[in-house]
Amino acid sequence: MDFPGVALVTGGASGIGKATAIRYAIEGCKRIVIADVNAELLQTTQKEIQEKYPDAKVKAITLDVRSLESVQNMVDEAVAEFGRIDYLANVAGIVKYGNTTILSEEDWDLVLQVNLRGVFFCSKAVIKQMLKQEPLISKNSPYPARGAIVNVASQAGLKGNGDLPCYSASKHGVVGLSKSDGLKFATDGIRVNALCPGTIETPILGKLPQGDIAKERQEARMREIAMKRVGQSDEIAHCIMFLTSGRSSFVTATYLAADGGYR
Repeated sequence: MDFPGVALVTGGASGIGKATAIRYAIEGCKRIVIADVNAELLQTTQKEIQEKYPDAKVKAITLDVRSLESVQNMVDEAVAEFGRIDYLANVAGIVKYGNTTILSEEDWDLVLQVNLRGVFFCSKAVIKQMLKQEPLISKNSPYPARGAIVNVASQAGLKGNGDLPCYSASKHGVVGLSKSDGLKFATDGIRVNALCPGTIETPILGKLPQGDIAKERQEARMREIAMKRVGQSDEIAHCIMFLTSGRSSFVTATYLAADGGYR
């Protein structure tokens, strides 16, 4: 694939975000920004990518997606360093377990702030920047593009989950936001899509109940997945590559489900 522009990945310190940043470097993107709330882990990831892929310049920025000021500072720093932003992967997210009768108000608010408000803030700031930019042409498409955005939602954003109501609600919101922005900014040369992963082997799984409950949930999930396995972060990163590359130049305002065939 050809990525002549600048990639920005939120949640880039671990999991799908880290895999996405690494995959951009593998695919030849020379300018990558990774942002995350975990400053220490972010620096470790930056060092790892630069050691393995010395041709790629990686900038790490500490970010709290709940704060528009923090998000705008991230965008300003990225543009000051690299001049533009062409590919945005909104990956940062959290999960809180518990059905509606036991879920606390604080957990509900936190999940919505990170998973939905955070995607809104990042999209808001980055789209404003993309609208200012001259379009680029990649080797993968003859059509000039100002930018491409992938908002990582979830399978739970397509189908409810009784034990994850706030997570599911937030991810349904991400799908709706992606469709709306994709329609609005299509004529400006900006594509926006949602990616809906199924069960992926990432640190976020460790936030769910462990022990016998986890075993029961895992067994139930395996019965529902046609491929009979969980996915890996790099498999999701490949999807993000497609959706932000010129190879998906006619794809916008929709979602891609990467869930192993969820029944």
